[in-house]
Amino acid sequence: MRRMWQTEEGMTLIEVMVATVVTIIVVMAAMTIVVTSNKATQVNEQAADTQQNVRLAMDLISQDIKLAGFNMTSAVGTCVVGPLNVAAPIVPGDNVPGGAVGVINDVGPDTVRLLLPSMTAGSGGGVPVLSAIASGGNTIALSSADVSAMGTSGLAIGSVVSLGGSFSSPVTAVGATSLTLLKSLPPPAQFPIGTPVYLQQCVTYSISAVPAVCGGSTSCLLRNGVPMVDGIEDLQLAYACDGCNVLPPNTPLPNGVIDDQDAPGLIPIGSGVFNAADYITNNTWAVSPMMPDKIKLVQVTIVARDNQASKGLSEGNALPINSAAPVIASDHNPSADAGYNATTYSQQRRRVLTKTIQVRNLES
Repeated sequence: MRRMWQTEEGMTLIEVMVATVVTIIVVMAAMTIVVTSNKATQVNEQAADTQQNVRLAMDLISQDIKLAGFNMTSAVGTCVVGPLNVAAPIVPGDNVPGGAVGVINDVGPDTVRLLLPSMTAGSGGGVPVLSAIASGGNTIALSSADVSAMGTSGLAIGSVVSLGGSFSSPVTAVGATSLTLLKSLPPPAQFPIGTPVYLQQCVTYSISAVPAVCGGSTSCLLRNGVPMVDGIEDLQLAYACDGCNVLPPNTPLPNGVIDDQDAPGLIPIGSGVFNAADYITNNTWAVSPMMPDKIKLVQVTIVARDNQASKGLSEGNALPINSAAPVIASDHNPSADAGYNATTYSQQRRRVLTKTIQVRNLES
């Protein structure tokens, strides 16, 4: 027994210390991998959210621009612009309307007002429908429930309604079960019972950078003051028109061809060819012939950013540089904005999306 006891050996202190150090190194390496993987996952999720937000905002604005006017048959509507009191389906709200065309001089996001048909103005949150057309020629009949619901949605004298998207007119009187229109109606056969009656409303798109307005987000896209998409930092719009520039090589009246804006008054070789310089980014759109009802194309640029600055992939909390230089969208350079901070700006990732939209439902 004594011999067996003498041959038993344990671990020396040095061996214990070496084993401890090795264990610590292995655990630290594993923790580093876990931390880095977790941060990479968060970064990827933020990037995906930002990409999704910019696409969602573009889809939302694009669909409404395509519906602007909803086949207005005359210049009627609630989106009134300019001293001529001209109503238009699209009313631009450039941040610097008096700025030089083609010069980067905006100091903030643009706004835009659109005349759109309401799809929820009727009873039960649906679209009101026609009950009958009176023999008078300018009175339409609806159910009392639809008229009441339209009143809750803003129907009043002067509001505009569209019958089936093919006839529009201001309302001159509101009855319990009828609406009297300013314009005489086409033959009743064109509008059978059940034809949708759309209440047209003015919708404004804008950007807010107030977290309290955006529900905690750093910035957001607003539709009539209601937050719609988080993380939208900038909205820039440029417009191409037909009939808003009467100088050669343009014609005095609209001719179905986008106006040449980069060489008005001249007839050089190649003039009249549509290019990026033919988009108007700074104008009041209130002095004839440059009125908003001449707009045919809208170029929309949207900038989205992460809702919070992402950490680096290391174990430290250092914030990496994700936007090395200001993202210039159309005629807006953020570095000229009040309160711009290059360090803070560079710590957030951004996504930019530009799309040209043809306005299909304008005055015929």
